[in-house]
Amino acid sequence: MTPDVSVVIVNWNTGPLLERAVGRVRERADVPIELVVVDNASVDGSADFLRDAPDATLIVNAANAGFARASNQGIRASRGRYVLVLNPDTEVERGTVAALVRFMDEHPDAGAAAPALINPDGSLQPSGGPFPSLAALLAMHPALAPILHAPPSAMLKRDFGRDADVDEVSGACMMLRREALDDAGAFDERFFLYFEDVDLCLRLKRRGWRVCYVPGARVVHHWRSRTDPSPDAQVHHLRSKLRYVRKHFGLSGALLLRAVGTGVYAGLFGMALVRHVLAGAPEAGGDVRRSASLLRACLAR
Repeated sequence: MTPDVSVVIVNWNTGPLLERAVGRVRERADVPIELVVVDNASVDGSADFLRDAPDATLIVNAANAGFARASNQGIRASRGRYVLVLNPDTEVERGTVAALVRFMDEHPDAGAAAPALINPDGSLQPSGGPFPSLAALLAMHPALAPILHAPPSAMLKRDFGRDADVDEVSGACMMLRREALDDAGAFDERFFLYFEDVDLCLRLKRRGWRVCYVPGARVVHHWRSRTDPSPDAQVHHLRSKLRYVRKHFGLSGALLLRAVGTGVYAGLFGMALVRHVLAGAPEAGGDVRRSASLLRACLAR
């Protein structure tokens, strides 16, 4: 029997988070599911508990393929009417998967739907909103926002207690209609990490599918629990931002972003170097390396 939902989780060295995420979705799905986990060459053994699990498909990559490519591996291996892309740093609340299925069944023009994301302390984690403008993408440092006239996010002015049609939702948890994926295509695998969810939502909208925020479904998201603070993740974010701007704002937008980024990170590199060398601040060494990596990403072809 075809399951209602294929839950696709991409894992990379998430420690105990993956086992907790899998346990929660197993306990709380309330609808028939299949579980597909794609492990991106983790070295911490976090996916080992699934190797002999009868209710899960485990795909183990020999190298880190990135989030988009690994997600597509899981989608291709799945059979459900809907695909629930789920981060390993999440915990679904009871009834959430069923609520998303019900919403998608009742709205056949919805290509994607996402729940309210909740911080571990119970506070709301704003998600689902308009596509980022070029000005917002160029504001790579808080000091640039007023210069570029980047407006505050309209997302923060929304009533998060109501269902809403939005432009994009977070890939931390998004339910996708299989027909919509067949129509618009799955994740663009040129995005290694970050912006692949925004890009997919944009392509869905362009094909006429709705993207929806469904707060009756709730997922706890342990945001920035693993990858976000690392220098490598910051470089991946910048590279994906450059790719997104080139793809959707054209060559002139990409050149502008590279120019702004080069100026910002060259300045940060210089200030960190002064602190490290002249002021004798050893803790600034990490800032030197981080800003140098980001500057190289801006200058790379």
